[in-house]
Amino acid sequence: MAVCPALTTGDAFLSGLLLHIDCRAETLGGVGYQALASPSSFLSLAITGLLVVFVALFGLRMMMGRTPSMRDSVMAMIKIGVVLTLASSWPAYKTLVYDVIVEGPEQIARALGGAAALPGAAGDASLIARLQTTDRSIITLTNLGTGREPAATLPSPSGEQQRFPIADDPAFGWARIVFLTGVIAAFAVVRLTAGLLLALTPLFAGLLLFGLSRGLVIGWARALVFTFLASVASTLIWGVQLALLEPWLTRVVTLRQSSTLAASAPVEILVLNLGFAIALFGALAILLRLSFMTSWPSLGRASYPWDRPAREIAVITPQGRETRSAALPAGTFGLGAPSRALAIADAVRSTERREGQALAARGSTSTPSVVQSSSGSGATSDSFAIPPAGQALRRTKPRTSLAAALRDRRS
Repeated sequence: MAVCPALTTGDAFLSGLLLHIDCRAETLGGVGYQALASPSSFLSLAITGLLVVFVALFGLRMMMGRTPSMRDSVMAMIKIGVVLTLASSWPAYKTLVYDVIVEGPEQIARALGGAAALPGAAGDASLIARLQTTDRSIITLTNLGTGREPAATLPSPSGEQQRFPIADDPAFGWARIVFLTGVIAAFAVVRLTAGLLLALTPLFAGLLLFGLSRGLVIGWARALVFTFLASVASTLIWGVQLALLEPWLTRVVTLRQSSTLAASAPVEILVLNLGFAIALFGALAILLRLSFMTSWPSLGRASYPWDRPAREIAVITPQGRETRSAALPAGTFGLGAPSRALAIADAVRSTERREGQALAARGSTSTPSVVQSSSGSGATSDSFAIPPAGQALRRTKPRTSLAAALRDRRS
């Protein structure tokens, strides 16, 4: 287990805290996963039980006559492979998931920030060091002050006195509070959430097997996508903020060290830090909305051309009746259940087929008629066949019960 740096006070407070949070998040994601994926852990035993139940249900469906399609068999094998990979193989998990979530945002932010010449684009360590330097500059400016008395008012070039809505010391204090709170809160939310989600990977991998819990797995994946995007966005926004704050603080501190008045500095730095804090959390809210509003492909049962039953073509001729298998007509492939229009069309075809069979049974020598029937629920076209008996089986006199006959005789 990695030893995280201890938190200190003073000039290294911000950098020490951010490095500690980053270390704890990485440790939680790595060591926590290994603890849950250990063969002796309760979760590993539970996942083994879930795999047994999944295979047993699959075999039970086959025993009951529900032969799985090619897609069902392939998807079942893929699910088992994904579950075993994510829940028990640390090298594969580290390459496919852990490194992508932990190191991927830094590489993307480095590429984008380097192209835009943003401060802190060299990596997380460089960004944390630049944030700590900015915090020290804010402390220095707070100690130097603006150079005017607390109750003094300054004359403007037009001769009118200027008044300020907030005192210098509270403005400097709130500016640093907003700066530290915005950086620490956003950094902790993104990193610690990512570490927790990575540590719980074996649990969500086991839930992937069953359709009832698949929504939780999709939510877990979307949350990981949010942490990935939020890490990139926060790094770039802090880079833009540092690009404005660093030269501004350098100029203001230089003015104060030369005993030049900087009366507008408190309000300016407060507004600057507050604006970027709001912008950062607004960007995180937009990314959260984006991550959970994106439509992901459904992993449930879908109908594909190779899963749909074939149609049959019944050819009625004077010599007999032939049934031939044919592919579905164009335009009938689709996802989900058959439409109402298709069901009505099947009913009309069934009626036409029965009428054609009746005509053929009476010795009609007309051109063979071709009708289609669907074998949707396991029924074939023989289910609707009418025996070619014509009028032979029809009664020639009305049906009369024995009681009615006795009553007629008595009368």
